[in-house]
Amino acid sequence: MTPLDSSTSTADPVRKIALITSHVLSPIVLATLLLLLSPVRDASISWIEALVAGMFTTIIPWMILAVANIRGKVTDMHVTVRAQRHRIYAMTASMIVLGLLVLWLMNSGVGIFREVLCILLGLATVAVINLWWKVSVHLAVGSYVILQAVGHQVELIPVVLLFIAILSWSRIRSYQHTATQVCGGVAVGVVIHYAHQGLALIMN
Repeated sequence: MTPLDSSTSTADPVRKIALITSHVLSPIVLATLLLLLSPVRDASISWIEALVAGMFTTIIPWMILAVANIRGKVTDMHVTVRAQRHRIYAMTASMIVLGLLVLWLMNSGVGIFREVLCILLGLATVAVINLWWKVSVHLAVGSYVILQAVGHQVELIPVVLLFIAILSWSRIRSYQHTATQVCGGVAVGVVIHYAHQGLALIMN
């Protein structure tokens, strides 16, 4: 049985658990929580800025994706078919840019711009990789979010590793990704996390 064998029985109870885990820890859920709770991590970000960022970066794109799924434009809400991802990436990027414009008109602080810009950078990175290869967006977003949430608390590194391990298991065991694709996603998430730190030095 290959890792992405579509004929794998959905009656497999372990696979069902893996799929549920994938849904609970989906990119839309994690990225939305990261943005909406950003004032907790950065006091310079207001709750209204976080709400606007969340609406344009994740919530509205998710609604558009849901409509596309209902109309049969995409096979599932995770857009597991690589060829279907390009249009979704372009739509999401457009909404994020629009959100940045709204934040600029609101005279928002640099903190929320860093948050949104890094998500846009992550989206652009996986979109480029996706032209040749299917990288795990779940792991790219998940790794980035958990690293951002933990911050500089070195003592929480075991939590980071456990979270990434569980999410990796869910994607592999649900037969949505290979181990290599999962590792690629983790690498993207780590790179974007350090890009955020770099932006913090430039944008202050």
